[in-house]
Amino acid sequence: MTTPSIRLAVVDDHILFRKGLRALISGFPGMEVLFEAGDGQELLEHLDQGEIPEVILMDLQMPVLDGLQTVRLLRSQYPQVRSIIISMHDEPELIDSLRAEGAHGYLLKNASPEEVLGAIRQVMTTAPRSVVSG
Repeated sequence: MTTPSIRLAVVDDHILFRKGLRALISGFPGMEVLFEAGDGQELLEHLDQGEIPEVILMDLQMPVLDGLQTVRLLRSQYPQVRSIIISMHDEPELIDSLRAEGAHGYLLKNASPEEVLGAIRQVMTTAPRSVVSG
């Protein structure tokens, strides 16, 4: 009996980083990347078309709609979707504000593959709106 896949989306304006993260996640057992997006607006277009992942890994700083703006919209429009923000910034105040706005997790861009896997698994098993940092 196979475990159901966790469906994910990767959102980052840097193509190389986005493709690398997708390749990493695709190598994890029981995980499937449904799509990639270059910014929050592109992500919302996918969601509005019915492509709903369970987890979104999303850059904080992006053009058009950044991670914080997108988290706010996800909280109101797609509350069932869990979001993990990925950033190079590690200020506690920033992480706290992202949690207050609705992010479920937070990873630094220099996180190890094991930390990425752990964060995804943790947001799938924790209560909504709790933030996991890695």
